[in-house]
Amino acid sequence: MDLNIKLPQKLRQKLAKHSKLEPIYCIKNDINLNGEFASELYIGTTEREVFVFEGEKEEYIPISLCQTANCHNMVNGGVLSLTINGEETMIARCSMTNISRIACLAKGIKLLCEGNTEKRIINRDKEKYCSKCGRVLPGTNHCPKCDKEHRNFARLLSICKPHAASLAVIIALMLFGSAIDLSVQFVLRYFVDGYLVTGKGTAVNVLIFFAVYLGITVVSSVGYLYRTYLCNKLGISVSYRLRDRLNTHIQKLSLSFLDKRNPGAVIGRVMGDTNNVRGFICDCFCNMFGMLVTLVALAVLMLFLNWKLALAAFAFAPLIIIFARTFWPKIRRIFHNQHRRSDKIQNKLQDVLSGIRIVKTYGKEKQEIEEFCALNDTLATVQRSNETFFAIFFPFLSLLLAFGTYLITYLGGMGVLEGKMTVGELMQFIAYAGMLLGPLSWMSFLPRRIINMTTSMERIYDILDETPEIKNKDNAIKKEIVGDIKIDNISFGYNSYDPVLEGLTLDVKKGEMLGLVGSSGCGKSTLINLIMRLYDVDEGQILIDGHNIKDLDVAHYHSQIGVVLQETFLFAGTVLDNIRFARPEASMLDIIKAAKSANAHEFICRLPDGYNTYIGEKGHMLSGGEKQRIAIARAILGDPKILILDEATSALDTESEYQIQQAFERLRKGRTTFAIAHRLSILKNADRIAVINEKKVAELGTHNELLKLKGIYFGLVMAQLEMNKNKE
Repeated sequence: MDLNIKLPQKLRQKLAKHSKLEPIYCIKNDINLNGEFASELYIGTTEREVFVFEGEKEEYIPISLCQTANCHNMVNGGVLSLTINGEETMIARCSMTNISRIACLAKGIKLLCEGNTEKRIINRDKEKYCSKCGRVLPGTNHCPKCDKEHRNFARLLSICKPHAASLAVIIALMLFGSAIDLSVQFVLRYFVDGYLVTGKGTAVNVLIFFAVYLGITVVSSVGYLYRTYLCNKLGISVSYRLRDRLNTHIQKLSLSFLDKRNPGAVIGRVMGDTNNVRGFICDCFCNMFGMLVTLVALAVLMLFLNWKLALAAFAFAPLIIIFARTFWPKIRRIFHNQHRRSDKIQNKLQDVLSGIRIVKTYGKEKQEIEEFCALNDTLATVQRSNETFFAIFFPFLSLLLAFGTYLITYLGGMGVLEGKMTVGELMQFIAYAGMLLGPLSWMSFLPRRIINMTTSMERIYDILDETPEIKNKDNAIKKEIVGDIKIDNISFGYNSYDPVLEGLTLDVKKGEMLGLVGSSGCGKSTLINLIMRLYDVDEGQILIDGHNIKDLDVAHYHSQIGVVLQETFLFAGTVLDNIRFARPEASMLDIIKAAKSANAHEFICRLPDGYNTYIGEKGHMLSGGEKQRIAIARAILGDPKILILDEATSALDTESEYQIQQAFERLRKGRTTFAIAHRLSILKNADRIAVINEKKVAELGTHNELLKLKGIYFGLVMAQLEMNKNKE
């Protein structure tokens, strides 16, 4: 998001009178201190003061009087406050629309209060509103109203560029077909005027004409069939390449992008939108060139034959263009609306199918059916409204086009009666007018097809234009890591205005097992995600063997990490496929060894097909403990340098847990291990335990050292012992 918009000229002059310094941050706010909507409210800061402009009001607060700045996240918005002479003073309110900007502004002011005028706060959140017209962006990064349409055509041409030879053949076949269609009317005119009207024709002449006409029709049909084949082949190739590019790009995108997108909507873009582009190429794109050439050739030929009748045929064309252009924005809006409704249905279906066991367990089938029906009804209503519009709009355009044909039929008929035209010439001209009606009628439907395509292209490139936040530098380091990890004063939040970790520092040595404990939501898993570099820190740095984690080659670094997460995920496939996922080249002996270490070999052998047993999507054919042991075997097989255990034994029975703990003791030797566990007894053998509280490390030490402190960890242990006592 932009944190330094340009002030209106009037306000810039006001600021210039007060200070010669340029604003470092400047945002437009929407709510004043009284909670009222304010359209002309600006908040910002230079190096020396914070300024607030609201209409004619202006306020300047010297940075020298401020100790710090804070953004407080409220129920329906936020509050920006400054601590002035020891007292916290509210200077601005905002809705949830602007809270991200206000939070970043607070961070920027805080840095200025600390005397740091060099560092600039950057807001990585995406804009939700168009900067030009203020409309809500419809699930894309570009505004449909303000975006230039030719950009999508340029992209479509670039996609088709590798198929230039096929496209050239298609265009040549179209030109050939158009030339045949135009020339056959000369044959018809010659036959009518030379043989039928004069009465000089014989059965032989009719037979010859029939043979010539049939031959031309056959040649034209063969050309049309081959052209259609090439068009379909081109459309399929383009949609294939788009799907491939989308899938490849999605795999490279950071979790921060995927966290904000529903899988159903992403699947809709990969499958539905690429199919729309394929349909446009097959039905429209390839035909456009031929239709345009035919239209121009017909216009020139008709003007040459009889310019008066030609002008009569074109009389309604300007009206049609104006009419179509007037409704163009409406057509764009209704397609975007229809796509959004379709996305919601796909999202709902994705959620229900993913959580079908929960739905059935709670007996909520009826509720889910009703919710789906409500969304389906809304989509159907939108589609009915859209189709009603098209059912009126396009026939009306066709009627306007037909008026030109009716007019030349009348005028041409009068010309024949007056002896100014022959019957053959009139038939030829009416045929050309009919041929003219075809391209014009086809082009009257073109806006609908173009906008459907451009909407899909916008949605496709909305993903393709995304830049992965986690990516390699040009000189990324590929090295076998040792396992020394230094976490230096890091801060991070999934939302820029709501940090999960702040100022956290921690050193972990090679081969050390560090336990992470704390209340739910304190940031344990977030810290693990940062160490795995699934996200990048907002502030501070993480050093791996003295190298900044951002300098390491991402894929090579990830290949040296073993992970067993609390939410076990298995792919739809065999047991062998899932274990081998960590190291595809592993031998069967290595896989069995890993399975034995994870205490999984015995139950795998009892399965119908052993290691080749198909376990279904997410491993639904296995119990929770069995799935977790396969995930542990997968991590062991990878021979990682860093081992991540997030509640890795939570689904195991007591006997299996004991055996797994022994396996982990062997496995973690020489490896840096991070273990999250709510059952604190599991962490007794950890070298050290870090207690996360208030967004940072509150306590650090061994199990016994932390018990002696009688602090947060001691309280957690006592609470768990009391809970176990109550259970007994």
